Amino acid sequence: MSWVFCLPRKESNMKKLKYPGLVGEMAKHGDTQKSLGEILGISFPSVSRRLSGKKEWSISEIEKICEHYGKNYYQLFKNED
Repeated sequence: MSWVFCLPRKESNMKKLKYPGLVGEMAKHGDTQKSLGEILGISFPSVSRRLSGKKEWSISEIEKICEHYGKNYYQLFKNED
């Protein structure tokens, strides 16, 4: 038998989610970055850049996402910074 020990990461090493509300809804609905891209008509890498904060969401993308999940802007895009 082998043992694997996992030490907790330091808080500073953990990646903070830019849009935890949106990522939570994606998980709840079983959506991936690819499937969200299909809904929005954009590529997987484009979704990835938006989720990481490297590129801003367009207003039309935000509207489509809010409509898809039945949530408002603040529920999906509010950042806790």
